Amino acid sequence: MSDMKTFNVRDLDRQPAEVLDACDRDGAVRIRRRDGRSYTVQPETAAAGKVAWRSLMTEHRARIGKIFPTTLTRKQTHEVDRMIAGE
Repeated sequence: MSDMKTFNVRDLDRQPAEVLDACDRDGAVRIRRRDGRSYTVQPETAAAGKVAWRSLMTEHRARIGKIFPTTLTRKQTHEVDRMIAGE
């Protein structure tokens, strides 16, 4: 964290979104006052990581497979379509 991005109080006042975005991206930022005192700002929780779509889809398919163990036949599909259409 030695290469932590440093902002001053004016940046925090005029561009708070930029400061907070840098905080999310880098994990923490330093705010420096004119008199030399500095403060560290960091998000309360870790930034949201990438969603593991492949594992989510695998889980979803497994749950659907338990609910519907066999696929519908063409005739059953046609009947469902007719029911949805209100025929």
